[in-house]
Amino acid sequence: MSTLTTALHYAVSGLSVSSAQSALASRNVAFAQDPGYSRRTAQLITLPGGGAAVGMWTRSADKLLLDKLLAATSLAAGAQVASSAFLQLSAIVGDPEADSSVGALVGKLQASLAGLEANPSSMALASGAVQSAQDLAVAINGASAAVQSMREQADHDMSDSVGRINNLLSQFKVANDAVIRGTGTADELSDNLDERDRILKLLAEETGIRTVTRSNNDIAIYTEGGVTLFEGIPRKVEFTPTQPMTAGALGNSVMVDGVAIVGGPSPMPARHGRLAGLAVLRDSVGITVQTQLDEIARGLIEIFSEQEQTAAPSLPDAAGLFTDGNSAAIPAAGLQSLGLAGRIRVNPLALPSAGGNPFLLRDGGFGGATFVYNPTGAASFQGRLAELQGAFDSPRAFLQQAQIGTSLDIKSFSFGSAGWIEAQRQGAETTMQSAAAMRLRTSESLLRITGVNIDEEMASILDLERSYQASAKVLTTIDQMLASLMAAIG
Repeated sequence: MSTLTTALHYAVSGLSVSSAQSALASRNVAFAQDPGYSRRTAQLITLPGGGAAVGMWTRSADKLLLDKLLAATSLAAGAQVASSAFLQLSAIVGDPEADSSVGALVGKLQASLAGLEANPSSMALASGAVQSAQDLAVAINGASAAVQSMREQADHDMSDSVGRINNLLSQFKVANDAVIRGTGTADELSDNLDERDRILKLLAEETGIRTVTRSNNDIAIYTEGGVTLFEGIPRKVEFTPTQPMTAGALGNSVMVDGVAIVGGPSPMPARHGRLAGLAVLRDSVGITVQTQLDEIARGLIEIFSEQEQTAAPSLPDAAGLFTDGNSAAIPAAGLQSLGLAGRIRVNPLALPSAGGNPFLLRDGGFGGATFVYNPTGAASFQGRLAELQGAFDSPRAFLQQAQIGTSLDIKSFSFGSAGWIEAQRQGAETTMQSAAAMRLRTSESLLRITGVNIDEEMASILDLERSYQASAKVLTTIDQMLASLMAAIG
C-alpha cells in the first residue's frame, strides 16, 4: 500500500510540475513579440520524501549586453538629432545650385552688377540689380530667422527631454523598490525586472547613462560623466528654458545636484543621448551657422560701403546698398556682429518702391553729397560699378568662428557655408548609421539570449504534454490497482 501511495505522490507532483511548466511556456509564447519581455524558465526542486515541484522562475538576462545596448542607444539618439538638424539646416541655407539659396543669390547679385556695368544707363538693369539685392537680403533674413527658430525649438525640446528623464526616474524608483523588497523572498520579480530594463532603455535615449548593481539587486544610475541620477531615490534634473533666446547667446545648462551635465562648461558632461545632441544644436551648430550668415551680411555691407569722395576725407565710411537695420554705421571689422543677418536691409534710398533711386548704385551718394562717385551724373559712368565688382572678387577677412575660412571672397564664403553644412550632415549621417547598426546588432544579440524562441517553446510544450500524459497514465493505473485491491479485500 505504501508503494502505491508513493507512486501516487510522484504522479501528482509530476502533473503539478508539468502543468506549471506548460503555463510558463504558454506565457513565453504569448509575450514572444514584446521586445521588453525576457524569457522565463522554471527551476525544479526535489521535495522531501521524493517528487518534484517548481521552486522559482528564473529570467534570462545579460548585464554586459544590456550595458552595451544602453550605450549604443544613447549614441544613436544623439546622432539622430544631429543628422536631422543638419538636414534641416541644409534646406535653410540651400543648395548652392538652387536659385533660392543664399550662395546662388550672392552670385545673382554680382551678375546683375556685371550687366549694369555693361550698360550703366539702363534704369531696368539698375532696378534689377537693386531687386537682386532685395532678394538676397530677404533670403539672409529668412535663413537667420529659421536658424534662430531651430535653436529655440532645441531649447524647448531640451525642456521636454528633462521632463521625460524626471518621469522615468520616478517610474524606476517604483520598479526598483519592488525588486529590492522581493529579493530573497518567494515573490516573482520578473515583471519588475523587465520594467526596470525597459525604463533604462528609454532613459538611455535621453542621456548617456551607466548602471551599478548593488546588494539586494538594487541599481544605481549615473550619467556617463559620473553624476548621480538615481541612488535609492531619483535626483532632480533641473532646466530653465532660455526665454528669449537672442542670436549668438548660449542657453541655460541642465543641472543635477548643482552640477551641469549638458549645456555650457561642465566638469562631468554627458556627451551622448538626445539631450546632449539638442544642446550641441542649440549652443554650437546653430550659433556657428548664425555666425556664417552674420559674416555674409557683414561682407555685403562692407563691399557696398561708401568712402568720402573729397581731397581730404574726414568722415567715416557710410553704408551703401546694404545697411544694418537702416543704420548708416558700418559693422566693426574683426568683431562678431551678433544677429546682423536678421537685420540686414537694402537701403531704402535705392528702392523704387520707397521712392528711392536705383542709380545710386552706379553713382554713389547713399551717405550724402560728399559720397557721390559720379558728380557729373554721367550716364555712362562705370567707375563705381567696376569697383564693386572688384570688391566682390577680392578676398576679405572673415571670423574664424564661422569655421569656413578667414580669407575668402564673398561668393566663395557663401558657398562655403552650404559646403560646411553638407560636410557636417554627411558626418552626422555616417555616425547615425553606424550607431544604429551597433544598436541593432546589440539588440539582436541580447534578444537571442533573453528573447523567446517560439519553436523551442512549442517543442517544450509538446514534451510537457507527453510528460503530463505519462503522469496521468500512472494515476489511472494506480486507481485501477487500488480498485482491484479494495475489491479483493472486500
